Amino acid sequence: MSTQSAGDSSDRVAGEQDWKFGTDGYIQFDGRGSVNSLTHDRESKLIFALQLEDRFALTRYLQHGTKDEEFREIGWNFRDGDKSVPTRVLLQEDEKILLIGASSKAGTREWNPAAVRFLANGGHDIVFGRRILPGPINGNYAELRNYKTVDGCLQKDQKILICATYYLRYDEENPEATLSRLFRLQPNGELDSGFGAGRGFIDIRLHDQASYVCNVGVQSDSKIIVAGSWRYLDEQPRTRTVARYMPTGELDLSFGSGGFADIVVEENTAQLLPAERFQPNIVTRVLVQDDDKILVAGYANAPDDLQSGLLVRLQANGEKDESFNNGEPLLISRTLNDLSHSSMALQPDGKVVVVGTAVSAGVNLRQYERVTQNGQLDGFFRAQSPGDCADVTIQPLGRVVIAGSSNRLNPTVWGYVGS
Repeated sequence: MSTQSAGDSSDRVAGEQDWKFGTDGYIQFDGRGSVNSLTHDRESKLIFALQLEDRFALTRYLQHGTKDEEFREIGWNFRDGDKSVPTRVLLQEDEKILLIGASSKAGTREWNPAAVRFLANGGHDIVFGRRILPGPINGNYAELRNYKTVDGCLQKDQKILICATYYLRYDEENPEATLSRLFRLQPNGELDSGFGAGRGFIDIRLHDQASYVCNVGVQSDSKIIVAGSWRYLDEQPRTRTVARYMPTGELDLSFGSGGFADIVVEENTAQLLPAERFQPNIVTRVLVQDDDKILVAGYANAPDDLQSGLLVRLQANGEKDESFNNGEPLLISRTLNDLSHSSMALQPDGKVVVVGTAVSAGVNLRQYERVTQNGQLDGFFRAQSPGDCADVTIQPLGRVVIAGSSNRLNPTVWGYVGS
C-alpha cells in the first residue's frame, strides 16, 4: 500500500482534506473492517487499532501518514480462537502501547473485557500478557453489535481503568438486564486490590438501576468519571447520567446530586424503539478537560424527527456549565441527516472536534463537526463521503486525524487541516 504524500495543503483551510497526509489525504488498509481507535506519541507518530474480521491489528505510521517500518506490525487475538474487538488504544508514559477491547469466546455468546500490552517497537509485553477480565456469575452475552461495550483510560500513575457493560441472561421481569462494571488494573495487568474493597472492580448502578456505562475518564485529583444511561423498568426514554467515584471506588456523594449528574434532553419519544430493542449507546464518549470540566458526546432523538448529535459540558463538580450553550445540551442536526457522535478531541484553542456518522437516504456518511469553547457550531460541517468515523486525535501541530471505515468496508484514516 502506497502512502506517499501528495500535493500541497498550504493554501487549504481548516476542515479540508490535508493532501500532505498519506496518499491524497488518507490511508486505506487492505481487508474488510474498520480502524476503531487511534492515538499519537510525542513525535506525532500515529498508532492505529484495526478490527479485521475476528482479529485485531496494530500498526504505526509516521507524522504525515507513511508507514513506520521500524514498528513490528501485529495481527492477533485477545485469546486464542476468539472474536477480538479493539475499542481503545492508549499510549503509556514509557511509550508502551495498551490495547483494550472485547473478547468473545469461540463457539459461545459469552464475552469478556480484555487488554494486552505491546512494547514501543510492537513486540508483545510478556510481563503484562493477555488479560481477560471476569464477567458476572449469571452469564454475559456477546452482544457485540454496532455499539461499544467496553472502553478504558490510563490514570496518571499508569494504573488502568476499564469500564464495560454486560448483557445478562434473559429475565421476563427485566428484559433489559445489564450490568456495568469498572475495573482497575495495576500497571502489570493484575487487578488492583486497593480498588473496590479488595476486588479490583466495582459494579455501577446509576440511581441504583441497571445501567449501560462504558465511558470512563479521570480528573486531576484522580477521581473517576463514568458516563452512560439508565431507565426505570417500563419507562421508554433513557436518562443520560454522569457519575463520579473516589480513587478507591466509592461513589463521590459531593458530585452533582448524591454522586450523579443527569443530562436531561427533550426527545421525540415517538421515534424510540420498543424497550427491549432500544439501543443504549446514547452516550458514546466522555472526555475530561485539563480544567476537569466534563464533555459528554452521543446522540438524541430530537423533536425535528431526525436523530441529532449530542454534546454537553458539565462543571468539574457535576453542575451545568452555563458557559457552554447556556448550560443546555447542544443538539446538532442537519437536514436529511441522522447524526450520531462517536468520539471527540480538544484543539489547543479549546474548540471541540466531534466525529461520527451521518445517515442520509440509508447511506452512512463521515461526519466531522467543530464546536467553540462556548458551545456554538463553528461554521463547518463535513459529511460528504460514504463511511463511518470511529475516533479522532489531533497531532501537536494541529492536524486532525480521523479513523474509521470507507462505506463500512475498508479500514481508513483521513487527515484534515487543523486550525
